[in-house]
Amino acid sequence: MIKRNLGLSIIIGIILFMMTGCIVRNQSSAHNTIKEGIEISDIYTYNVEEDFKGMKLEINLIITKGNVKFELKNPNGNIQWSEEVTSDKALKETKSFDKVVGEWTLIFENIDNTGEGEFDLQFIRL
Repeated sequence: MIKRNLGLSIIIGIILFMMTGCIVRNQSSAHNTIKEGIEISDIYTYNVEEDFKGMKLEINLIITKGNVKFELKNPNGNIQWSEEVTSDKALKETKSFDKVVGEWTLIFENIDNTGEGEFDLQFIRL
C-alpha cells in the first residue's frame, strides 16, 4: 500500500512539474517601478523555441514624470519595437511578432533619470 501511494505521489509530482514547466515556457511577465533620480537599464529576455508560432508582447507603461524608452530586439539583433513614452500619454499596447527562434531582448531606460512611473509587461507564446 505504501509503495503504491509513493508511486502515485511521484507520478502526480512529475505531472505538476511538467505543467509548471509549460506555463513558464509559454509566458513570462514582470512589473517594475521607475523612480526619478535612479538610473535604470532593465533587461528582460524571452526565449522563443522552435515549436512556437511566434510571440506576443503586452506592455502597460504609465509615466507620471519625465521620459522612458524601451527597445525590443529579436535574436538577430534587429529592433522589432521601440518607443519613447512621456507623462503626456500612457502606453498600453500589445504587439505580435513572427517566429524568430532564440532569445528576444527588451530593454527599458530611464532617460536622464527623470522618469517616474511603473510598467507591467508580459511575453506570451503564440
